[in-house]
Amino acid sequence: MSGFTAGDWERAADHLATAEITNVINTLRDGEKTAIVKIARLYARKTSYGHEDLLQEAYCRVLDGRRGWLRGVPAVLFFHGVIRSIAWEWKAEFTSEEIDIGDEGAGERGTHAKIDVMKILALFDDDPTARKIVLGMMDGARGEELQESSGLNPTEYESKRKKIRRRIEKLA
Repeated sequence: MSGFTAGDWERAADHLATAEITNVINTLRDGEKTAIVKIARLYARKTSYGHEDLLQEAYCRVLDGRRGWLRGVPAVLFFHGVIRSIAWEWKAEFTSEEIDIGDEGAGERGTHAKIDVMKILALFDDDPTARKIVLGMMDGARGEELQESSGLNPTEYESKRKKIRRRIEKLA
């Protein structure tokens, strides 16, 4: 008896095996590789590490099984999520090292800021593209960089920006 239930086998079948992942990585088109590197550069700005470190860590976590890759998810989209997750993790480590102990109100302000961020992100639960743009804005990305990372053309991007602005104004 292997210890796996029917549900475990079903979930495992939904994820790519290591050999499949290796094959997908080795057959990435130049455009996909470029997009993944751009994503890593975008998120590396918010950490104390370089984009190469983010890429290497993303590949390591995927290949050693710490990050499961659901079947059917495109490579660029998948690695965007992995890289973003690692960057947020590293950003949290980086910012926690820089906290000024002498600021008595910092903890309370940080708690309020986290609640506000959660409220803002919740506004876009129905629109993953808008949510992605908002997260990019929170990471400090601007203009063309946000448009490229969202995959929208200029008209679609401006439309999303208006939608984002209107929803945030309603929250305020």
